[in-house]
Amino acid sequence: MSSSKKPIYRVHFKTEDRSYSLLAHSVKESEFFGFIEVSEIIFEDINRLIISPEDESLRKEFAKTESISIPHQYLRRIDRLSDSEDIGVSYLKIAESKKKGE
Repeated sequence: MSSSKKPIYRVHFKTEDRSYSLLAHSVKESEFFGFIEVSEIIFEDINRLIISPEDESLRKEFAKTESISIPHQYLRRIDRLSDSEDIGVSYLKIAESKKKGE
């Protein structure tokens, strides 16, 4: 990755009832002890013909969010992507982690 491009991180985390996977340009230690700060969140291009329902859900939830602070114990993994071309169509996902019927 050239030094002129901003790095892209895929952050996987889980809350009590949801699992998230989102992309961002900035991931760092938060000023709040025990938290990671994620900012410059990347969404799919709204001008695309196909927008995934998962991306639309995340866009509604995080669209006006400047940054989010995630507790360390909620983090599952942070990936630094080598190329933005590797992101794919459905790079943002949100899934219910509760089993059906519970």
